[in-house]
Amino acid sequence: MTGPRTGAAVVLPGEWTAAPGALEAWLPDPAARDVVAEASDVLGRDVVAWWGDPLNLHDPVVAHLAALVVGVAGCRSLAAAGLQPVAVAGHGVGEYAALVAAGALRLDQVVDLVDCRAEMLAHGPRPSTAGMAAVVGPGAGEVARAVVADLGTTSGLAIAAYDGPAQVVLSGWCPELAQAREGVVAAGLDLVRLPGRAAGHGPLVQSIAERLAPSFDELDWSVPDVPVLSNVDARPSRDPEHLARCLQRHLTSPVQWEATAHALVADAGATWVVEVGTVPTLGPLIRQVHPDLPVLLATGPGLPGPDPHDEHALTGAAPSRGER
Repeated sequence: MTGPRTGAAVVLPGEWTAAPGALEAWLPDPAARDVVAEASDVLGRDVVAWWGDPLNLHDPVVAHLAALVVGVAGCRSLAAAGLQPVAVAGHGVGEYAALVAAGALRLDQVVDLVDCRAEMLAHGPRPSTAGMAAVVGPGAGEVARAVVADLGTTSGLAIAAYDGPAQVVLSGWCPELAQAREGVVAAGLDLVRLPGRAAGHGPLVQSIAERLAPSFDELDWSVPDVPVLSNVDARPSRDPEHLARCLQRHLTSPVQWEATAHALVADAGATWVVEVGTVPTLGPLIRQVHPDLPVLLATGPGLPGPDPHDEHALTGAAPSRGER
């Protein structure tokens, strides 16, 4: 590499991408190792050994923390390699990683907060009684809004994420999700359950958000080095007060990922995108909005290819799963 790479937006997925080896892949880079060492100090245990066991990744708390640490480690490694992003965005708990990577929040505080948040979510409505389901197909947003309206505002059913033109996620009680399936199928689309996912980004976690409120008040905010796009409003911002308000609403608000994909290009000026992860997840959703936008996958140290138009660019339909 002969100079800094610019024009890229970096995107960070949530805990559904937790996979064996995802953290270890970044360890050859000193910048990433520093992130891992700090997270281990905060948590009081070696996270490499802890998360090296694939069985541990089924623990929702581990999955949340792993997404945070891998995301930050990957961003710090890419920055050390010369990548200068025009903006950073994360999906779901990936937003916490984005805020740390951009310099808006300290890693130690966010590790503690994500740990607490994940523990509370694990004790929320159980997957056997409430969960998530993705409406998949053209016009998913219109169909999802219609089925939510049909069931009424008191049902607990809500739109948890506008992932893209062909994927919108619902959260709610299992009986309401079963009723929603009838309307979705009648409209000619599919409703895909997301096994084991907490019913986040909706009214069923309002009490958890209220219990977390004091923790948000204790965060030490700084002006980030690059704009961060919040899930709440998809606006690139370097205003700590604005980002703090959005983070406080994060758990109960729908993830505006389709709007984020638009804003990365229209507002942040991205000409290509780098996703930090093990498999293409957010990239295919972005390509639903920008079919010709180069999107690359960074799985370990080093920039993911000398040319953002090369064969590493992501393609394909949106996955029928997601972090909620």
